[in-house]
Amino acid sequence: MTEPATKVEGLPKFSRHITTHDANGVARFATADPADPSSSAARTLSPNPTWSNFPTSGFGLAYATDTIPADFNGNADLDAYNGYLQKHPGITIKGGSVCRVVDMAPGAKSPMHRTISIDYGVVLEGEVELELDSGEKRLVRRGDIFVQRGTMHMWRNPSDSQPVRLLAIQLDSKEVEVDGKGPLPELFLS
Repeated sequence: MTEPATKVEGLPKFSRHITTHDANGVARFATADPADPSSSAARTLSPNPTWSNFPTSGFGLAYATDTIPADFNGNADLDAYNGYLQKHPGITIKGGSVCRVVDMAPGAKSPMHRTISIDYGVVLEGEVELELDSGEKRLVRRGDIFVQRGTMHMWRNPSDSQPVRLLAIQLDSKEVEVDGKGPLPELFLS
């Protein structure tokens, strides 16, 4: 797993463990795991160019697939993930899934954006403000779950001293149409 591109102080390191099957169909931990926590790949820091205007935050690629449903046969999913560790995907993967850890420094904020995806997330550490393009805001606290359904939104860490860590799972979705109008585009505002 790639640790976040920008190291945000005050957050613990994390690890991720992948399971597979042996030749007898018995569950095992994957030895082909390209980012075993003891490997150098697990400690590699790498930027996400899509978010270059979000420099006080880090993105760790915990896992990614290039298909839904995922294809485990012949370790196709592990091969795809290893490829994404070498050439990082955008925020989402067309036809696939992304599991990432997002770390935000105190005071950090994202651009207002919309992705063509459904995003499931959990706040693991700290509190983060979720703002919609309507101006509505919610404070999302540690342990809270959020579901983003292709809406325009931004994230802001309102603390001047505490970092935030989110776990986000993003699945490709159909484009959004509202009352027969659309589709609404993927959009990133600066």
